[in-house]
Amino acid sequence: MRHFIESHFGIVLILACFGGLVIPGLDRLPNVWVVIALSTMMFVSCYKLRDGGLDAIRWRDVLLFYVLRFVVLPVLLWWLAGIFAPSYATSVFLLSVLPAGVASPAFVNIYGGTVAISFAVVVLSQLLTPFLIPLQFSWMSGVAVTPSLTALFFTMVWGIFVPMAAYALLKKHRRMGDYFYRQNKFFSILLVAFIIALALAKQRDVIFTSGWELLITLAIAFLCFACYIVFGWLCVLHRPRIERITYSVCSGFNNAALGLSLALLHFTPDVILFMAISEVAWAMLPIMFRGWLRWIGTGELEN
Repeated sequence: MRHFIESHFGIVLILACFGGLVIPGLDRLPNVWVVIALSTMMFVSCYKLRDGGLDAIRWRDVLLFYVLRFVVLPVLLWWLAGIFAPSYATSVFLLSVLPAGVASPAFVNIYGGTVAISFAVVVLSQLLTPFLIPLQFSWMSGVAVTPSLTALFFTMVWGIFVPMAAYALLKKHRRMGDYFYRQNKFFSILLVAFIIALALAKQRDVIFTSGWELLITLAIAFLCFACYIVFGWLCVLHRPRIERITYSVCSGFNNAALGLSLALLHFTPDVILFMAISEVAWAMLPIMFRGWLRWIGTGELEN
């Protein structure tokens, strides 16, 4: 079972979507379970950071990428969504401002990128997220529906800072560290699946009455992820291909589970639905990114 879950995580996430729609009583679980699942996932994921390799990183490039991807791009996409799909603008903004996922280094390794750079992007973006997201939403006051900034900040403190602090205190415990390092992917997939199932369970009535709107939502989510991948590639177009792969992965494979958790706790039902559907799109990212590499590789050869 563990091998199946780790090697077919896309199928597991799709099954989680189905389970959220049919499992009775799941919709009655309190939202605090989202915070618990998110904190646990962050704590477990931190053990992947011990792979290290942060030496000799061009931090100027990392900082420039961070500002362009997580500060500038969300505003640009929010503006475009406000023109072409105004009812999705807040959802697109929330999805776009989420930090790089802790799983990014694993995907960077799979696709032949630079793992050390991906760790730097993950650490920087995760640490700044509790400050960046409330700050980004603060200027939207009066323009979009925004959550309580104080509540948003403390949710991310519990979801990011507290598990990171716990990891810092416990990482020297060798047996625990070895266990969570080995089981990291297994636990992370299960926790993401639980958050997806809970979010969809709480939106059953909306989903069953949405019809074609679900396909529109899924299409917009796919467009967002496609923009993230291409933007990450273009940010370092002057760098070697191995670095372009790295930044493109870190841009595309964001922490969608955090966005879903925040939506459940602080946003309106339409944003919750969008973030839940975006998890389905996120599950397809490995296929999407593989196709992007094949296409861009062909283009480079032709040039």
